[in-house]
Amino acid sequence: MSTKEELTGAGLGGYASRVKRLELVRIRVCNRCGRGGAELRGEDGARLVVPLDPVRARQLADAGREEDVRSFTDLVLEQLAAAGVEAREVVLDVADGRLRALLSFVRACETDVVGCTTDEGVALALRGGLRLYATDEALAHAAADRPRAAGGPDTVH
Repeated sequence: MSTKEELTGAGLGGYASRVKRLELVRIRVCNRCGRGGAELRGEDGARLVVPLDPVRARQLADAGREEDVRSFTDLVLEQLAAAGVEAREVVLDVADGRLRALLSFVRACETDVVGCTTDEGVALALRGGLRLYATDEALAHAAADRPRAAGGPDTVH
């Protein structure tokens, strides 16, 4: 596979016609329980919220602040780069009725893909400055799972 092929290109999953580019709108953190969500939005208004555990929600919400310890995500990105692996993009997709993330990377001129949880994928994309996409199926799945009523302005759920 050439280095030009990516998940959103014509190769691997053939996702090109079925993905939308997403940008981070905000990281919300519940003041009651600490859980959070990464609110992502596409150019066409498509919206997807990825649930985040309390630790990851705080790490991503406080991304510009100095931390007492380095995050695991930062270590992984550092080690990938040290090994000559270039992380390229993250695609949020659905497998077996659940959201997942696919990370594409290039090593020795060959493209490969690994799966991970959606919160890991979002963290890798945000911390690594990677492009983030979602398939039409992931956006439909997220819309179907969207909570119908919120617990108030200080809560995520």
